[in-house]
Amino acid sequence: MQVNVRHKGSITILDIEGKVIGPDTLALKEVIDQQIKMANNEAENSEGLNLILNLERVQMMDSSGLGVLIASYTTIQRNDGRVALLKLGGNVRSLIVMAKLMTIFDCYDTEAEAIGHFL
Repeated sequence: MQVNVRHKGSITILDIEGKVIGPDTLALKEVIDQQIKMANNEAENSEGLNLILNLERVQMMDSSGLGVLIASYTTIQRNDGRVALLKLGGNVRSLIVMAKLMTIFDCYDTEAEAIGHFL
């Protein structure tokens, strides 16, 4: 699994590629936790982390990957931030639907729509 971090203004975008399963989920959690810590350390940032998780190139996700998404969502929400999911593929969409989380996460098909969510 690979994670590329990009910034568009005050929005952080994580482009995730590969399989988010098993031990790889810990690497994703570390990247997200690092972004949360950076957002919390910025004194001029009055709001928390605005995070878009681009899941377009995620081939597979298991329950541990889903657990990382939920834990990250909760932490970011508690710190006055927001999370959006971008381009859910078949496996990931199925997992989120089965877990009944579609009403929790804001999901978007295009990056422009996801960015608009934060503006």
